[in-house]
Amino acid sequence: MISLKINRDRRVKWYLALLLFFGIIIDSALPAIFPNAFLGSGQTIISHVTLYVLVLFAFYFRDGSILFNAFIFGLIADSYNTTLLGLYATLYLIVAYVIIKVKKYLPKKSLVQILLFLLAIAFVDFCVFVFYRETGYTTMTLTVFLANNLGPTMLYNIVLTFILYFPSRGLLNLLGFENYLIF
Repeated sequence: MISLKINRDRRVKWYLALLLFFGIIIDSALPAIFPNAFLGSGQTIISHVTLYVLVLFAFYFRDGSILFNAFIFGLIADSYNTTLLGLYATLYLIVAYVIIKVKKYLPKKSLVQILLFLLAIAFVDFCVFVFYRETGYTTMTLTVFLANNLGPTMLYNIVLTFILYFPSRGLLNLLGFENYLIF
């Protein structure tokens, strides 16, 4: 029984790192291929597959490497997507830490995990907006941010969440978590 747990923990670590790596690549590619016909003038979307993977693993597993991977892959996402190192690394670390701390009070249901993911998107995007606003990288107002960035980003990631539901369920079953229910 102990060797089975060690094997499962090792698989969780490898799958987490691999999926976070692919999440960063997908996050960079998906908005570029997303049809502009669905977006209004001045609207942008931000894909959060990396954050989805992070929330998924932090919510369902008790692996000590989740926080470390959140920070490291946040740094990789910063270096790949932005000019400032450490912003996404810090935010991913905070999101993973908060989810790890509050998950013991929440039922292990996918609806709860999806709501945590949506809250994480709102938190990360709002913090990035505030940081860029305060450092002078943007002059966008809060209402413009909500209408042109956060709204389309949330809708896009809600659809993406429903697309990723069955692959996530299969992955969790593969890694040994069987209580993955919709309600």
